[in-house]
Amino acid sequence: MRLRLFFLLLLVQQIVVSAKEVKFGKVSKEEVSATQHAMYPWANAAILHKNEWVRYNYQYETGWSLVREVHYRIKIYNREGFDWATLQVPLYAGGNNREDISGVKGFTFNIVDGKVVDTKLKNDGVFIEEVNEYRNKASITMPEVKEGSVLDIEYKIVSPMYWSVDEFKFQYNIPVDYAQVRLEIPEYFLFKQYSRGFHPIKFDQSQENRSMNVSYRSSDQMGRLGRTTHKSGTLNFEENVYTMKVSNVPALLDEKYTSNIDNFRSSIKFELASTRFPNKPFKNYSLTWEDVAKSIYDYDSFGGELNRKNYFDNDVDQIIQGLSSDSEKAMALFQFVKTKMNWDNFVGVGCSSQGIRKAYKEGKGNVAEINLMLTAMLRYAGLNANPVLVSTRSNGIPLFPTSDGFNYVVSGLQLDNGLILLDATEKNAFPDVLPMRALNWFGRLIREDGTSREVNLMPKTKSLDAIVLSVDLNEDGSIQGRCRQQYTANNAFIFRENFGEGSEDTYLDELEKRYGDLEISDFELQNQYELSKPIVQTFTYTKESAYEKIAGKLYLSPLFHLTTSENPFKTEKREFPVDYGYPWADKYIITINIPEGYAVESVPEPIAVALPENLGQFKYNISAENNMINARVETELNTPVIPADYYLDLKEFYAHIIKKEAEKVILTKL
Repeated sequence: MRLRLFFLLLLVQQIVVSAKEVKFGKVSKEEVSATQHAMYPWANAAILHKNEWVRYNYQYETGWSLVREVHYRIKIYNREGFDWATLQVPLYAGGNNREDISGVKGFTFNIVDGKVVDTKLKNDGVFIEEVNEYRNKASITMPEVKEGSVLDIEYKIVSPMYWSVDEFKFQYNIPVDYAQVRLEIPEYFLFKQYSRGFHPIKFDQSQENRSMNVSYRSSDQMGRLGRTTHKSGTLNFEENVYTMKVSNVPALLDEKYTSNIDNFRSSIKFELASTRFPNKPFKNYSLTWEDVAKSIYDYDSFGGELNRKNYFDNDVDQIIQGLSSDSEKAMALFQFVKTKMNWDNFVGVGCSSQGIRKAYKEGKGNVAEINLMLTAMLRYAGLNANPVLVSTRSNGIPLFPTSDGFNYVVSGLQLDNGLILLDATEKNAFPDVLPMRALNWFGRLIREDGTSREVNLMPKTKSLDAIVLSVDLNEDGSIQGRCRQQYTANNAFIFRENFGEGSEDTYLDELEKRYGDLEISDFELQNQYELSKPIVQTFTYTKESAYEKIAGKLYLSPLFHLTTSENPFKTEKREFPVDYGYPWADKYIITINIPEGYAVESVPEPIAVALPENLGQFKYNISAENNMINARVETELNTPVIPADYYLDLKEFYAHIIKKEAEKVILTKL
């Protein structure tokens, strides 16, 4: 019997290709003896070699699968690098699409009495744990790890999700000396490639002919008796072979004001674009973001839940009774959902299998349940509300349209003054102020008819930190005074979140340390629960050794504990943007009372510094009049994200701030 539809049942022949001949379990004494990395002597560890070989396999009983074989060789230079002695491998475990790890082998190599000695990884060094209902994690912990150890680790993963090739990462938080990938894809699958990061990746594609034997079962009917026989045949086919190589890759370090460092990690991702099997029609899998949004909306756990109203209708009728304006109704419902519901810290764009009704009854749910519930209530009240799909900062920025690109949902309310974004997962949230986790570039609003549009998630309103400070100088070098500080928008939201996590005493201890060991008293806080108003805190303070007294003259920094003393940007260059999360403005007004018997000898000159493209500005003005010194200092960043092209400008901008704020006011004794 000839092969019928099994022309596609291909098993790719194993071929090992390596540009560098590195054999598992064979290390040199030089590798083990090395005490620091040749190019990056500060490194705590390094990946000396990484090899991945990914291929397709087919079995009659289970169908297509992906086989990934991985070899790591890791060097540990010091104790700070011991984290790399445990390798953690994520495994998908949802439904029938369960990934399995096997063939785990490992050796730890050390120098003992001048010789290289190996210690074999034992079974108890491999542990698989359940992360959640969809994810497992395999932990491989190497034995006898010391400073200077070299680790050799091999494992194999078999995945039934042949349509999903895991992203190939070539950059880590330690240097990579050499890494290579060989990916073999049968001609029936067409993939698109997407890359990210800044380190060059050598990429080659070729075609190779393959022959393979395919075994299958065939049934013949003979009267009432059936007979199954095992047969085999030879198939010739072509496959696309992709090779990717890197060398001398620097560590990717998580610098200050970075949204998600993985957005900038050198890597390549393959997306299934189409399939063309023998005797079957061509099938396209490429999606647009509109396609993704529509498919999510069509989920019963998403759009279906939006259409359910009978679990809340009586409550909503009572809440909006007597309210006339759309904004009044919206704010009443927003407050109701925030008060009633408690977020369980689970993200995702779908409601749980138990449904939104049960979440409402129990007062607890995931982000989709809470914000889809809010959206449904707003629609029920006659308002123009739609869900907005979001990728959180931890989820990163997707390279291409995919349902995995979204893992969060908020509510978008259209009012006369524009679109307002609402997130009811946080008790301290207020309109158009999202938690930092959701401030990740763009989301996608889905209308009731399934159409969608892009929505900018980044705030446009500046968050203010305004301080009015009065200062009295004491003869012993100490100061005392009163401070009034005001927070608005995202600053106010963050303050409320942090303040609510502990006691007032704990907060004041942290505030005293942040401001250089102030002693704070008479603390008052306004508007903690009036979310539409700014946070206002006032207190009196004292500080020892706040200025210098030399030869009858007083030398003081006019900003005192508010002085910027350290540049947050240390590196000579930066290849990814600076992400503050939201635009902000720090505005300080300081009044210093000149003590009796002293006069002003000099004050710093005023200065104004601006970043290119109106990205930000710094203004410093100080004057002396009527026995008082008045200082007004303003620092503003007009955009939440500063492109990497302006990194050196931003670094210099802070250098100007530090230099100016370090200048002294000099008072001389009369």
